[in-house]
Amino acid sequence: MSCWLPTRTDRFRAVVAGGVVSDLVSMTGTSDVGSVIAEFEIGDTGLLRELSPLTHADEVSSPTLVLHGGADERCPVGQAEQWYHALLANGVTTELVVYPGGSHLFVLDGKPSHRLDYNRRVVDWVVANTGER
Repeated sequence: MSCWLPTRTDRFRAVVAGGVVSDLVSMTGTSDVGSVIAEFEIGDTGLLRELSPLTHADEVSSPTLVLHGGADERCPVGQAEQWYHALLANGVTTELVVYPGGSHLFVLDGKPSHRLDYNRRVVDWVVANTGER
């Protein structure tokens, strides 16, 4: 949702996206659960492109920090890379951080140094882009 919502509104002064799903079409074939999501949650595979944040990336204006596990099989790192590059191409202030070896749940069970870095980056990004702490 942290990729989808900024395509629908400009009300967010800062966005932090992790475990990114940006392109449901490619997600279907690369995620360990992509085909299940496409079939049982979305149903009509014709909707995959329309429901993909990547299709609407040109609508995003909110500064976006993308934090992603490098070994995420649920949401492959390519999803985060696509989102980052789409935002960059549209002139959105953005940063991508990939945590080597990090799984989909690295923020909960990953290396302590990764978890600490993740939390510091979230706070720093929000403060830098909103002025609030």
